[in-house]
Amino acid sequence: MGLLRLKCNSCGATWPNPKATGMMYAHVCPEKIVKTPEVTHPDTHEIITPAEFMDTPNPRNENLKRAPEKPGEFVLISEGSGVTEVE
Repeated sequence: MGLLRLKCNSCGATWPNPKATGMMYAHVCPEKIVKTPEVTHPDTHEIITPAEFMDTPNPRNENLKRAPEKPGEFVLISEGSGVTEVE
């Protein structure tokens, strides 16, 4: 049956594995991801250091486009860095 979730190797997002759940999902990485999370004061929750963001490296886009060499077939817009099955 496989593992129940997939993890994007480009942005770190996870979603249910369509092979295990039957649910369809087309993942698209966000333009930016968190490089360093914000640091907050434990009591007042005031932001001590704001979060830093960076461009998503090699973003994945699972939406489909026509295959350039075979117009009757479709391929992912971008494989990105691939996915990994996780628990």
